[in-house]
Amino acid sequence: MRRRSRLPSGLGPEFSVREARGAGVSRSRLRASDLRSSFRGARSIARATSPSNESGADFFARQREELLQRCRDYLPVAPTRFRFSGVTAAMVYGVPLPRAISRIETLEVAVAAGAQRPRRRGIVGRRLAVVPPPVVRHGLPLLPPEQVWLQLAGVLTLDELIIAGDYLVRRKRADTSVERLVAEVAISTGNHGTKLARLALRDIRAGTDSPKETELRLLIVRAGLPEPVIGHRIADADGYFVGVPDLAYVEERIAIDYDGEVHRTDESVFLDDIERRERFEDAEWRYVRVAKNHLKSPGTLLGRIAHYLRVRSPGG
Repeated sequence: MRRRSRLPSGLGPEFSVREARGAGVSRSRLRASDLRSSFRGARSIARATSPSNESGADFFARQREELLQRCRDYLPVAPTRFRFSGVTAAMVYGVPLPRAISRIETLEVAVAAGAQRPRRRGIVGRRLAVVPPPVVRHGLPLLPPEQVWLQLAGVLTLDELIIAGDYLVRRKRADTSVERLVAEVAISTGNHGTKLARLALRDIRAGTDSPKETELRLLIVRAGLPEPVIGHRIADADGYFVGVPDLAYVEERIAIDYDGEVHRTDESVFLDDIERRERFEDAEWRYVRVAKNHLKSPGTLLGRIAHYLRVRSPGG
């Protein structure tokens, strides 16, 4: 079997056909099976793909990694001063999106108003009156997170947009702030999705840790219960740190945590949860743990929270 010739080291893992030809690579070598052609005029070194039967967090991690690679594949043939935008940029930022939307393989690309709109298979181009300086993540130029979030208002439901906003202003490594989201909406009057974005801003809260925490908070508030506090640090009577629950009713001393799959499948996390409950109860806090099924059938959970609010109210 004839061995394939090595590619020039200066090309890197993604390169344009023009660059390769200029470096002396033959046309037949560019058609070899070890190279991938995601976009006309571009090549990248083919990589093994992951199995597609996973679910939950693994599914979204795989979808995001595949999208990141498609974005890198596009770089050699991308126009100058472009930015990834919309759903594409949101996935690069890591914004949690509905499964149907995260499956979309078309890349969204924005350029300045005077530039030619990108016209290439697998690309949806848009022109912007002003192209802001890029926010670079994973080596990719993106529109600012506030602008991307407002663009999502055209494709997400209200709750999905709230979850996306909460993620961007999350507790750890936040991408932006509520104030910046508000400012972006204020200067975008009349744009598609602006009305929905204004509604979503009413329920976006900084300092959250997960989409399910946001979903739980919305569920509680929409049931007519008071809005719980996010990120409250609990200490015992001697001032020693106890923990920070997802949600809390401070006066009533009720702590609420959402438990994801890892809390049931990882033994060390499960054991930590037992100690966590004991610490809260030793500090005289009522501890409520919430699982996925509670979000699907919330009647019992909401009734329990309402009962605790009544019996633990300082005036109750």
